[in-house]
Formats: sequence, C-alpha cells, structure tokens
Amino acid sequence: MAAAASIAGRAAANAPREPDWSKLACPEPFPGDPSAAAGVQWIQTHLSHVFRTADRVYKFRKPVDFGFVRFVSRAERNADCLREVAINRRLAPDAYLGVAPLAGSRVHPQIGAAAESIADEAREHCVVMRRLPDGRDALSLFEAGRLTAGQLDAVAARLARFHAAHALGAPAPFASAEWLARCTGPAEENLGVFDQAGPDLAPRELVTRARAGLRAFVAEHADRFERRRRDGRAVDAHGDLHLQHVWFERDGADPIAIDGLEFSDLLRRIDVASEVVLAMDLRYRGADGLGERFLRSYATESDDFDLYSVVDYFIAYRAGVRAKVAALAAADPAITSAQRARRHLVLAASALEPRAVPALVLVGGVVGTGKSTVAAGLADWLDGVMIASDRVRKRLMNVAPAARVGGAWQKGAYSVVYSKRTYAGLLERARPVLESGRVAILDATFSRRAMREDAGRFAAELGVPAWFVEARCAADVARERLARRAAAGTDPSDAGPEHYSRSARKFESPSEWPDASRAIVHTDQDDWRASLPALAEWIRSLAH
Repeated sequence: MAAAASIAGRAAANAPREPDWSKLACPEPFPGDPSAAAGVQWIQTHLSHVFRTADRVYKFRKPVDFGFVRFVSRAERNADCLREVAINRRLAPDAYLGVAPLAGSRVHPQIGAAAESIADEAREHCVVMRRLPDGRDALSLFEAGRLTAGQLDAVAARLARFHAAHALGAPAPFASAEWLARCTGPAEENLGVFDQAGPDLAPRELVTRARAGLRAFVAEHADRFERRRRDGRAVDAHGDLHLQHVWFERDGADPIAIDGLEFSDLLRRIDVASEVVLAMDLRYRGADGLGERFLRSYATESDDFDLYSVVDYFIAYRAGVRAKVAALAAADPAITSAQRARRHLVLAASALEPRAVPALVLVGGVVGTGKSTVAAGLADWLDGVMIASDRVRKRLMNVAPAARVGGAWQKGAYSVVYSKRTYAGLLERARPVLESGRVAILDATFSRRAMREDAGRFAAELGVPAWFVEARCAADVARERLARRAAAGTDPSDAGPEHYSRSARKFESPSEWPDASRAIVHTDQDDWRASLPALAEWIRSLAH
C-alpha cells in the first residue's frame, strides 16, 4: 500500500488550506435548499467531498494530484466543475443543475445559487445535482435482485445511440501508434500502483498474472485495435460506466448515466468496447450471464460484433481501474468503504484466460416457426451471442431494423444476391465472437443446403464445433404468428403469412447435417421452452 500512500501524501503536501468541511454537514450552509432542514449527509471519495440533502447533491473537489487527475489549484477545481456539468448533461440532461460558489466564512460557510458559470474565481465552487431517488441505481437494483435483463437492454440501446452521436469519425483522428497507446497504456499504468503494495491488498502473483495477460494480448492482437480505429469505433464516451452510475428513476423510464469522466479527454475518448464493460461490474458480482446479455444487446443495437475481438482485454483493463480506485481509497483513513482491490485484481488476472470451447449454432427453419425465439432462448442459456439475419439485412440496406423494405418476395432485399451478402455478413460477425471463446448463435432460415454447408466449412476453418437446430410448428400456427407480427410492425423480419407457403416449399431438408449435432424444437408444443436448458446443456457438453 506504500505506492498509494505516497500518492496521497503528495496530494496532501501540495494542498492549500481547505475549508472546514464539517461545517457543511448541517442545514445552515444551504439557505437556498429547504430540503437541507431534514439533514445533510457528508460522504468522501478519493476525489470529492459530497454533501447530500433530501433534494440536492453538492460535490466539491479535493485538492489532490494523482497524476491522472490534478485538482491542486482552485482554478483547476472550478474548471473541472464546469466540465463535469457539460459532460454529464449528455447522458443525464436534467440531473445536473449547474455550479455554485462556497461563500461566507470558514466558520459560517454558505452555498450560493446554482448557475451556468463560475460566479467568483476566488471562491471554491461545487457541482449541484438533483438528488436521484434512493435505490434506483443499477447497483442497488442488482443487490435487491430487481435488475432485469430488459433494463440492461435499455441501457445498451441508450448507449448505442449515444455512441453513434459522439463518434470521433472513421478513421478516428489519432495516429495508429497514439491510438494503441490510448487503448493500452492506461491499463499498464493502473497496475503500477500495486508494485509497492502489501500482499494483503495486492498479492504479487495476481499483479504478475494481470500484467502478463495484458501484455501478451497487445503483443499478439495489436492489429485488432488498429482495425477498430479505422472502422470508427472511437467515441467521446461516458468513460466510467459502472452499475452505481446507471439510474432508472422510475419503471419504464429511459436509463440515465451520471458521473462521467470529465477530467481527462485521454481517458474518455476511447473504444466503445472499453465503455461497455459495465459487463465487468456484473461479472465481478457473480452475474456473468447478465453481463454477457448486456454485451450482446449492445453489439446487436450498434451492429458492433467486432467488439468481441477486444472486449475481454478491456474487461481486464477496467477491473484494474476499479482495483486502483479501491487502493487509492484505502490510503485515505477518512474513507471507510469496503476495499475491493484484491477481488478486482483477480478479475483483471483472469479475464484474458481461455474460456470454454466456443461453438457455432445455426438456428433455422421455415418463416414463422419461432426460430428467432429459439435462438434468443439458447443465447440466454449458453451466454451466447445471437446474430439475426433480419437485422444484418437491414444494416446492409442502411435502413432501420423495423423498416419495411417492400418489393416482391425473393426480389430486392430478398434476392439471391442480397441473401448471399446477408449470410456472408452473419459469418463475418460471428468470427470475432468465436475467436473470443464464446458461442455464436445465427438466426436465419438456412433454407438451402449450400448455406448450411458454407457455415459448416466456416466453423471447421476456425476449429470450432457446429450445430444445426431446426424450429418446427404446424402451418396454421406459423401463419397466425406471422400475421400477428406483421400487424405489430416492430419486428426486423418482413415475412408475412403470405410468405409461409413459398418458404416451406423452398426449405431443403437438413439431412446432410450429422444427427449427432442436429436437433429439432417443436415450438407449437405448450412446454417447448422447457426443452431449451437441456438442449443448451447438450450443446455445451459436446463442445467440450
């Protein structure tokens, strides 16, 4: 812990005389906030003094210099308050009310009114926020057993839109070497704080394993980071997305995210794969399935399945960040929160270790037979990644997933040429998923033998096992489903009941597929969903 302590000591040595923060832990300094009468809570982090009333939150910077963040002068602290408001209004526009001055005397301080600018450069300022409802952050919901997959899907969709709006361009405006350093340099620096730490906090074996895994990945896969730079996957992101920073103010409301990383453009302008490691936070808490659900939801919404080529690296990196934050907090005797550095180091050391054997699962069948529902269910049970042909087709056409493309069936978007491009797109998206050690589940009709054979050869080239799962149901059931889906108008598929007969005629029996890796799911049986866990276990067991 000596390294963290020395950093904290350097911060203290450089600090000017601070306000008496204890004088703010009572109602009197908040004349413009009637809710303070009910009490004021004082919380410390390694960067801030935070005061909470019933309706408001007031956040003052500490005069620290941790290298990656410097708040030594009042001008630096005040400027960062303005940056925090501007950066965080992007994902929480109504939560950040402005900045307010600390007026009065050291003995009798008073907080001024929130404004859009610094009122007096000679005075300390704070960020003023609307207090969000207790228990509605994602961590509290998770700990109460109430964080749902649907809520994580909503976060993924919100992030995908945010990233699209804040993309830095294709290619990203960084030289290749600079981009690689941005992606990998901080990961190495995070572990440096543990080099002099005691064994209880940072066992040498854990630090060595984590560092070796990160270095080996960069040495072998530097081209992946460069590909993502060229493809425009760099964004001006939130920068510090974990469960405590995601909020659902009420049921059904869009999620918001607070406490974005405002103090460093270097650490905030990142690959989206570094942002979506909210999955790391879930894995750390033993909810790897929810974490994988979040990743595949984001990949689907953003059409960025290539994120799987680097996401485990960023999971290791972000686990190192959280370990470092815990270590810095442990150096401050005023902070009594439980230390989590060692457990985060365990995750940082293990994230890049080989997963179970990957597998390719094709889920096909005639339109309306429920193949997409089967594929989604298997993705949940296998912690796999579902890639849907209907979404890929719409991406190729540059239209929204639910847009109706029109035209005669088997023409235009469903012509032989477009279908070949769509199936090639499925395999292209599956490659990084499989190379990451995960299960890729392809949702398409796979009506022609040639399509299935192409997928089988693709799996063989990658050295992964492949399965074919066929969804079946009675014709009248399929037609009813297609009619209901067409009426809703929200599904990416353009198939309606009028397309069923043609699809059934064109479907070539998958007799060429080996019986040992082929299954049929009858989706018109009442209990068909109950068969999915056993099917998933069968796939998992044969993959090993």
